Amino acid sequence: MLRLILLLCSLVTGALYAEVTITNATVRLLPPGVPNTAAYFSVQNSSDTDQILIGASADFATKAEIHNHILVDDMMRMQQQSEVVIKSGETVQFAPGGLHIMLFGLKEPLLEGQSVAISLQTQDGESIMITANVARPSEHKHH
Repeated sequence: MLRLILLLCSLVTGALYAEVTITNATVRLLPPGVPNTAAYFSVQNSSDTDQILIGASADFATKAEIHNHILVDDMMRMQQQSEVVIKSGETVQFAPGGLHIMLFGLKEPLLEGQSVAISLQTQDGESIMITANVARPSEHKHH
C-alpha cells in the first residue's frame, strides 16, 4: 500500500512539475495566395523548472519554426531560434514584432474563425498541443 501511495505521489508531482499553459493562441489570416503566416500566443510555466521549447509543427503547413525579430545593423530581421527558455514561474509572449511561430507553405488557404492545431516540442521530448484561432491582424490581442 505504501508503494502505491508513493507511486501516485510521484505521478502527481511529475504532472505538476511540467505544467505549461498556452493562452490567446492565434494564427494571422493573410490574403489568399500568401504562402506563409505566423502564430502568436502566451506561454505560462507554472512548474518548478525551466521549460525549453525547441521546435514546432503544424499539419496545415509544410514547415513550422520558432522565430524572433532582432535588430541587426539598425534593421529588424527575423531569425530562427534553436530554443526559447520559459523560466519557472514566468510567462513569455509570442507576439507580432517579437517571438512567433513562422508557418511556411500553407497547404490550403486558412479561413477567418477556423481553428488549427500546432504542436510545440520541448527539449525533454514532450509535445504541447495548441489550438489556435485564425484571425485578421487587427484582431490580435498581442499588439
